[in-house]
Amino acid sequence: MTPTDATLPVAVKAKLWRGLPGLMLVVGLALSALAYVQNRHNLEEQQSAIFQSEVRKAVEMIEARMGTYLQILRATGGLLKTQPQVSREQFHKLIDQLGVGTDYTGIQGVGFARLIRPQELRAHIASVRREGMADYTIRPEGERPLYSSIVYLAPALGRNLHAIGYDMYAEPVRHRAMQRAVDTGEMSLSGKVRLVQETGQNERAGFLVYAPIYREGAQLTSIEERRANLVGWVYAPFRMNDFLNGIYGERTGNLLIDIYDGVDATPANLMHTEQATTRDPEDKPSTIDESVQTLHLMGHTWALHMRASDLMRSRIDARLPALLGLGGVLMSLVLAFLIQVLVTRREQAMAMAIKMNEALVQERARLSAIIAGTHAGTWEWNVQTGETTFNEHWAQLLGYQLSELVPTSIETWIRRTHPDDLKTSEALLQQHFNGQLEYYECEARMRHKDGHWIWVLDRGQLASRTPDGKPLMMYGTHLDITHHKQLEESYKHGAHHDQLTGLPNRVLLADRLEHSLLVAQRNHEPLALMFMDIDGFKQVNDTHGHEAGDLVLQTMARRIQRCIRASDTLARVGGDEFVVLLPDVTDEHNAWVLAEKIGAIAREPIPLAEDATACVSLSIGIALYPEHGQDATTLTEHADQAMYKVKKGGKNAAEIYHED
Repeated sequence: MTPTDATLPVAVKAKLWRGLPGLMLVVGLALSALAYVQNRHNLEEQQSAIFQSEVRKAVEMIEARMGTYLQILRATGGLLKTQPQVSREQFHKLIDQLGVGTDYTGIQGVGFARLIRPQELRAHIASVRREGMADYTIRPEGERPLYSSIVYLAPALGRNLHAIGYDMYAEPVRHRAMQRAVDTGEMSLSGKVRLVQETGQNERAGFLVYAPIYREGAQLTSIEERRANLVGWVYAPFRMNDFLNGIYGERTGNLLIDIYDGVDATPANLMHTEQATTRDPEDKPSTIDESVQTLHLMGHTWALHMRASDLMRSRIDARLPALLGLGGVLMSLVLAFLIQVLVTRREQAMAMAIKMNEALVQERARLSAIIAGTHAGTWEWNVQTGETTFNEHWAQLLGYQLSELVPTSIETWIRRTHPDDLKTSEALLQQHFNGQLEYYECEARMRHKDGHWIWVLDRGQLASRTPDGKPLMMYGTHLDITHHKQLEESYKHGAHHDQLTGLPNRVLLADRLEHSLLVAQRNHEPLALMFMDIDGFKQVNDTHGHEAGDLVLQTMARRIQRCIRASDTLARVGGDEFVVLLPDVTDEHNAWVLAEKIGAIAREPIPLAEDATACVSLSIGIALYPEHGQDATTLTEHADQAMYKVKKGGKNAAEIYHED
């Protein structure tokens, strides 16, 4: 028979109780040590997660900046493709308009290098000298199978003036990148180079990006055809330090980055460093605060060696595990002392512990029900004091850890909410407080930690009031509805664009025409409107079916788009009717030349299925502001009339509107 507590002698029971404080102290110290180890592990995981997040964002920002500069090269290449005879003044004006040197400070400039064959060399040098550059020549000197020469480079300031006339094709690293661009037809990134712009002072490693320019309309289906029809290259030189300057924004100082040309981390390949001491490439990176990323850009590879900076490490309080461990020790001592004091009042202490445990269980159940039921960020707001409590998921919606936002209040929400949406929220809250709305519900934009806006659905209900009837406690949720909003924007886009070709439809064209007329009237500038109708389209539909007709419409849209500028508008306004809005057209001759160019490319056969082709053409009517109309209705009618005159006169031509 096992003796129970009731059968034990009083002395034995007293001895057992006197040993309880010591036992609790040992257990408390053991738990404190365990808590210290666990929190230390959690801290390392948090440090690793934050570091890896910063690494991903750094790579994304480098790729995004490169993407921005590639758009500049595409825009420049578009000018040279659509206007082969571009003057130096026109080229510099375009680069100034694109903001190179002002809005995009990481790029040294944008230039055009012309391909020159040996038999063209003397004529080329003479031509450039006649433009006013008396000392122009191609360097380095010597005979080569092919030459290239930098003929345009903007902005034409400072270092860039040293580059005119340089033959990049003669230098091996540049040559490989230029040849890769020619053979693939895609943009190409060079390896590490010393830029021609360097002057010997404060030199930095550089690299270049090349985009090939071919003869307009040439067949480019093979490497031999691309090489044979090459005109030159649009290119951009970069100094690595200038390219990276300011790229991290508010995160400056979080990472120390070394960038190597290629995958080998050798001193010869080092293009940029922010680390005080070079890391041995044979050492295995720490998973917590070191990372090696391989970045593939336009046929070339960079290796990014990253470490967390002291500044980044300082943003995470590494003292927390020690403080928790120390707190656990102190709590163990206090608890042992309290048990010693209260050992004679065991029954009262047990009753109190049971009551406290029940309260904790109920509180945990309530909070768990809120979190499980909402699947969203939760908030609890004391309307009178402004004190507000958020859960961890609420902070994560905005890209934060909750610890980054402590202490929290209603101001935590207000500071991150769009001002326009704050006004709407305040009005809806007041209606809810007044009893006009049973629930509070508002869609609002909130500023993400990265700087962009996200949409949240804010819902809540008042739970209690003060004795005098004022609102007191309110509970609610935040749900991320950014994707839903993006879908709404997509639907709006569909309402203003043609589904088959993706071009603006009649509604969007009317809006842009009205806007362009207002600008033209204010600035006393001309504009032109072209109405186009496909000749022979019905026969394609009747003979080959509607799928072939759709292919003809899509192909025609792409061909016309290639002939116009990015600032112009091409719209589909009917079954086989297109309209081109051309701001800043100087005179009838320019409009006529563009119409002839469009008509020529439209007449090219269009391949269909089963080796069939469609041969169609365009009837084009042109009206100019202000000669042929000073409002949208008149201008549209006159362009339409000119187009129908072409239709009646035999089609496959262009006609400018005349009063007779």
